Amino acid sequence: MRQNIYISLTIAAFSLTLSGCSQETLNSARQDTQRNIETAKPTLAKLTLGGRVTAALAAANIRGVRVDADTNGVSLHGTVRSAAEKARAGRIARETLSPEKHVRNQIEVLSP
Repeated sequence: MRQNIYISLTIAAFSLTLSGCSQETLNSARQDTQRNIETAKPTLAKLTLGGRVTAALAAANIRGVRVDADTNGVSLHGTVRSAAEKARAGRIARETLSPEKHVRNQIEVLSP
């Protein structure tokens, strides 16, 4: 019974604290959230670029290629069996991205 009273008093105090937030505090929290979103946008763009190219290469059954992304495009790294496969990976990456994004094809070809 005594524990229930303490819990009730704690909940009541917490509720009063929350309801007492000023508009200034709420605005500050809103601004912090917006600033965090703006900070995260470049990282999300990189993930989107790299993820799209990685998925396209996997769908084309191209293995052994790592995709590194930045906000301007992607770099392809790894090793493939032939020059044709290297060219195909580069073409797929270019077709997957918008025209203003770059593709650096740094894939190595295994020598026979």
